[in-house]
Amino acid sequence: MSTVSLSTEQAPPISVPLRFFAVAPLFLVLAALIGIMGDGIADTHTPALLAATHCITLGFIGMIMFGAMQQILPVVIGSPMPSSRLVAWFSLLPLIFGTLSLSGGFLLGNSALLHLASLLLGLAFLVFIAASLVSLARAAARNTTATAILLSVLALTAAVALGLVLAQGYASGWQLNYPKLAAAHISLALGGWVMLLIVGVSYQVVPMFQLTPTYPKWLSVGLAPALFSALLLNLAADYFEIHTLGFFAVCLFCLCAISFALVTLKLQFQRRRSVPDATLNFFRLGMISLLCAALCAMVVLFAPAHEYFRQLSIVIFILGFALSVIHGMLYKIIPFLVWFHLFRGGVKKGVPNMKEVIPEHWMWRHLWLHMATLLAALLAFFWDTATWLLILGLSLQGVVLSFAIFTGIMVYRRTYQRLAKV
Repeated sequence: MSTVSLSTEQAPPISVPLRFFAVAPLFLVLAALIGIMGDGIADTHTPALLAATHCITLGFIGMIMFGAMQQILPVVIGSPMPSSRLVAWFSLLPLIFGTLSLSGGFLLGNSALLHLASLLLGLAFLVFIAASLVSLARAAARNTTATAILLSVLALTAAVALGLVLAQGYASGWQLNYPKLAAAHISLALGGWVMLLIVGVSYQVVPMFQLTPTYPKWLSVGLAPALFSALLLNLAADYFEIHTLGFFAVCLFCLCAISFALVTLKLQFQRRRSVPDATLNFFRLGMISLLCAALCAMVVLFAPAHEYFRQLSIVIFILGFALSVIHGMLYKIIPFLVWFHLFRGGVKKGVPNMKEVIPEHWMWRHLWLHMATLLAALLAFFWDTATWLLILGLSLQGVVLSFAIFTGIMVYRRTYQRLAKV
């Protein structure tokens, strides 16, 4: 693993990203508990499913990505966030309580909670987006990762704006075109913010941690702008009701996603070490899921009568692609942070290597549990009992991941205290 291209001297304190990572798994457990009140995953507009979905997307995925960006911008892009500790607290706390308020508002049909959620989430994202844009603006690096991250933040800005409009409209009874606004919100949040950020981070993480060749230039240079352009074209097509343009935009986005997945899988098969690795398999599962999600989306294009493929695509994207990649990255990033922050103190003896931070067998158990959870989610479309297996799987994943993260934190604290006495 080479860290030569990283600006490691600008890394924030380890507590900054870890506080986000430590909180995130609790929202998987909460999503599972809320799922008990629902009636399956076929109807996305039920209050329980809306609440559970936002626990996963905001509470888990958003929390992890907020924490990861605190580390990525200074280390990979070479430009730290301004006042990183303040930004961390003023985005972490409003995000926690805003997500709880939003979920409670959906579940209870409570307008006051939805208004509170809008204020808190608006503050969290305003602080985070402003700090990210300042960091990107003054970054010396203008590489493909920086481009992808910038576009992901722009997509996030639009997704948040639409989300706040939807929440306020839902709470106040505004007459809005909810299906059209919700579709735009989902495409910008998942296809823009999540997809583009994972693409940008993968350019660095896959070669560094998985010991693969670098991404080919044609893909790394053109992929993020093509994905972002496809999103904009699709939004324009929906607004002006130009169906041909919308067809082209979705095809372009799906083809880009398929290209990214296939190239990543190819690079992983070319890696310099053939030792079995749970984190690598998390990533491979994510890429296979991205392929399936893109194919399901294209089925809807060519066979609109099969509308349930749209829901299937979203479920596979969130649980199969986003969660798989995030789990795989966390199991690499947390050990790296522990090792790096201990090692850079100048002490080289007694610092655990990355494989000693979180037990490898724990990662494998989580991988099998995650695969079973994903299978249960797919079966839940046709078999109601599988919904309970999905709920159980999500809750257990939250517990397993919490244990792994706190194991890494305790390894850091014990080692730091021991080295401080030397």
